[in-house]
Order: sequence, then C-alpha cells, then structure tokens
Amino acid sequence: MTSNVLNERLSLAFEWYRGMVSPDTGRLAYAYHPVRDTLVVDGHHIRDIAAVWDLAILSGFLARSELRPVIETSLDHYTSMLVRHGSGSILDAQRLGESSSIAHSAFLALALLESNRTTTVVGVVDAIIDQQGDDGSYRIYFGGEPDEGLDLYPGEAMLALLEAYARTQDARYLKSAERGFAIHRDRRPAYEIDPQLLVFYANWQAQYGSLLHEHTRSASCRADVRDYIWSLQDHILRSGFFDRVERTPDAQVNVEVACALEGISDAYAIAQREHDARHMDAYARAMRIALVHLLHAQRLANCAARERGGFGQTLADRTQRIDVTGHVVAGFIKTLHCDINM
Repeated sequence: MTSNVLNERLSLAFEWYRGMVSPDTGRLAYAYHPVRDTLVVDGHHIRDIAAVWDLAILSGFLARSELRPVIETSLDHYTSMLVRHGSGSILDAQRLGESSSIAHSAFLALALLESNRTTTVVGVVDAIIDQQGDDGSYRIYFGGEPDEGLDLYPGEAMLALLEAYARTQDARYLKSAERGFAIHRDRRPAYEIDPQLLVFYANWQAQYGSLLHEHTRSASCRADVRDYIWSLQDHILRSGFFDRVERTPDAQVNVEVACALEGISDAYAIAQREHDARHMDAYARAMRIALVHLLHAQRLANCAARERGGFGQTLADRTQRIDVTGHVVAGFIKTLHCDINM
C-alpha cells in the first residue's frame, strides 16, 4: 500500500513541476505564491541547479520524458557558464552574479550525471578536488572568498564526488571523499552541531555517507562512516525531533521534515547493509512519522491548480519553492528504495 501511495504522490509532484516551468525561460521557476497566483522566476542559483537534479531523478524514477526539454535547457544554460579553473572547470562568478562555490559545482555535477553528461562532469568534479586542502577540508569558494556554508556545502560536494566515482571508477574521487569524511568525523561530533542545523547537516552527511559506506574498500572507513552517520541520526532521535513532528505538525517546517526523512532513509540503508535490526526498527518508526506528515502536507484539494501536488513552507503557509518539493520527492523515493511500509 505504501508503494502505491508514494508512487501516486510522486506522479502528482511531477505534474506540479510541469506547472512550475517559466514560459519566458523554459526553465523551472523558483517559487509559486498561490494566494497571488504568481510565479517567482529569479531565485537562488544553488537551489535552481539542485532542482534540475531533483527533476531528473524524478523523471527517471517515473520513466517520464515530458520535462526532458526543461532539464536539457537548464543544463545548457548553466554549462554555458563554465570556465577553466585549475585542472577543471567552474561556473563563472561574473555570469552567475555571485561567488562560485563547490555547492554550485556539486549540484551541477549531480544534475549532469543524472542526465548522462559524464564528459562534462569530469571537469566540474576535478575542480572540487582542487579545493581540498592538505587536512582534507574543502575551501568553499573558488575565488578565495572567506568560507561559509561549512555545515552543508562539503557534504554536497562529497556526494557529487561519490556519484562521479560510481559512474567513472576514478579512484581520486573516492579518495577525496574518504579524506573529507575524516575531517567531519573528527571535528564535528553530533553534540557540537547547532541544533537548528542538525537535521540539515545530518542529511547531507548521510547522503554521501551511505555511498561512501557502499563504495569504500577500507573496512575501518566503512565502520567509521556507519558509526558517525548513526551517531548523528541517533542524536536527532534523542532530541525528540520526530516526536515533535508527530505531536505538533502545525509547528513544523516542511523542508526540515523532508530533509530528516532523506537523512534517516540513508542511515536506514546503512543499517540494512549491516543487518542491524535495532537501528532499522528505530529509523523505520521515524521514517513513518515523517511520511505521515509530508503526505498530509502535499496540496491535493481546495487549492489553486498550479499548487496541486506541491508543498508549502508549513501546513499553514502555502508558499511553494522548488527546493522544498525536491527534498520531499527525494525522501519519498529513498523510502521506496528502503521498502518501508506505513
């Protein structure tokens, strides 16, 4: 039953994406305001690129091609901004209108991989490797600006590296992610993460961590990844986050619940590979709570036509953004891969 429901809801989300295409650009708009019935085209480059990746994943999962022109138009738009940098290529900051970072590159690489543009990916991920210091950490900006986004951007970059490794088997990408992981394991214990960022941080750590756990050839690295990812998710469970989602759904921010579902789904996948029933049971319970909330949050009836199938900021705030729906879609697909029943 869960499979049927989630597949139906993913199909509705796909239709929502169809309504989010800007007639002026042929690319996805950033946001939709149902009350005013207006699309916001100019948004946030990192989220815009990530949305192309989300849409490519959803299109592939549903085996639908109607939005392939939107994906290709978006990729052409951003790859036209690529310039040489070091041993690779980056998005040109002048054309972006903002500093070019490893997050821009990570999501472009992920979208390119999902669209089988592997040749272009190599230059993009090679430039990410160039940003890695001797200690294993990554400089965020290619132009040398002061680092920020350290809680999220390196995890996104390592996810891109590991997806590139899975496609190319280039050992440099795996080695870079192993070194990057070690920094987070050693310097960012779960109890030191800002509680306001914990779910988001743990999500990206789990996403790349699940791939690293799967692909590393080092038994000690695999064990360290397992322990670190579980420590983050266990800390979220102990914090009462999922209990609050269940008890006070009106107070929750949908994108945070969606990110929690993504992260704990990847932690569950590690538990499956480790045959750890205790973690599987605990994580499955939390996943069900997040699913109930997000299924309720999806707009289905008594809403604007363009609003249907998408997700607001909260149960009360109907404003819709492409990154929010993207995180929910990813969470639903990961749940289906985990074969969780309601």
